[in-house]
Formats: sequence, structure tokens, C-alpha cells
Amino acid sequence: MTTTDWSGNVTVFNFYNYTSRNVDITWTATWSGTVYTGTLCATSGDGHLYVPMTVTRVAFHTRNCI
Repeated sequence: MTTTDWSGNVTVFNFYNYTSRNVDITWTATWSGTVYTGTLCATSGDGHLYVPMTVTRVAFHTRNCI
């Protein structure tokens, strides 16, 4: 759990944004030998993923999620 910007590598199954801020979560995952990467924007109270993946960066911000 973090409430500040973070980078590293942690394997996760899901997440929940308990803060009042929006956050970009950068992730990577491998399915059938293919590596996928992306960044998702989570609003306050948001939570999802539900598949094992590695989170490499968390960055809080005040702009809107698109």
C-alpha cells in the first residue's frame, strides 16, 4: 500500500484506490509468452485488474482520468 509516488516491481492480483486522488498505475504482464504493458488511471475508490501482473510505477495526480 502506498499514498505517495512509487516505483519498483511488485506482483499484484488487484488493487483499490483508497485515496482521494487519481493515480496512474503502470503495469506489465505476460500471457502465452507475449509481454503486455500499459498504464491505467484509477480514480478515488476505483479498483480492478483481477489478473496477476507486475506493477512498476504508481504516480498520483490531480488531472482527470480519461
